[in-house]
Parts: sequence; C-alpha cells; structure tokens
Amino acid sequence: MRITRVIAMGVLVVLPASYGLTSARKLKKPVRSASEQLVGTWRLVSRVVKHPDGRSNPDPAYGQRYPIGYIMYDHTGHMAVQFMGLNRPDNHSSLAYEAYFGTYTVDEQKNPMTVTHHVEGSLNPNDIGKDNVRDLAINGDELTLVVHTSTPNININTFARVK
Repeated sequence: MRITRVIAMGVLVVLPASYGLTSARKLKKPVRSASEQLVGTWRLVSRVVKHPDGRSNPDPAYGQRYPIGYIMYDHTGHMAVQFMGLNRPDNHSSLAYEAYFGTYTVDEQKNPMTVTHHVEGSLNPNDIGKDNVRDLAINGDELTLVVHTSTPNININTFARVK
C-alpha cells in the first residue's frame, strides 16, 4: 500500500513537469497572423493624400475635414466599408460617400503585406467585380491601409480598433 502511494505521488509530480505544466515553464502565447489580427471593426481616424514631395492633406473627395467611417473584417473572409464626408451636400446624392462590401484575402508574403477587397456590391456600380488592393500594416490596435492610385499620390487610411 505504501509503495502504491509513493508511485502515485511520483506520477503526479513527473507528469505535469513532462507536459510543461509547472510554473517554471510558461507556455508562450502563439503569434497571431495578420489575417487573424485584422478581424474586427475599425473606426477611421484619418484619410490623407500623400504627395510625392512629402506634403499631405485631407482627401479632398470628402471635404476639408477628415471623413468618418468604419471598415469591418470577419473570420469568414467577408468585409464591408463605409466612409462619409462630414460636410456632405444635403441633396440626396452620394457625393462624399463611399460604401462597398465583399470578401477579402491577405497576402502576408508580400512586402509590404496586402489585403485585397473583392468587391461584390458597391455604391458605385462600376466597382462591382473589382479587386481593391491595399498595403496593410497592423500595429496592435492601429490599422493602416495604403491605397495606390493612378496618380503619383497615395491615400493613407488610418483606423483604430473598436473595442
């Protein structure tokens, strides 16, 4: 009986140690991929146009103030975005408003990383079926999407994670 108790105690001490369950061995938190970090709702903080000479200004498509908006990515690969200028005309038009939805893919092998929005529906019917490629940077609760345009200028969209 005493030998059985000693063996049982030995097993209780050895098993946790062999599986890393002691306080001396802390399990490392797995590093989340950019795709996993991207999932969530993000509030637009700023949208600026950066010029080749280094100057930048608010995107004129939305007026002199930064627009408001959200972009959402879910774990099933779907996304939606809406931006609105704060000084929109009150004429029931879609001026200074952008909205679209669809699916997305992330390329973590590219440098810089990219997210591609595969547009399924849009306020602008001409955008349906297009792929909008954005440079992607995630730093904790800050998301930056860089839009390369047909001009030398780039649009830089900065978002904060909604908690």
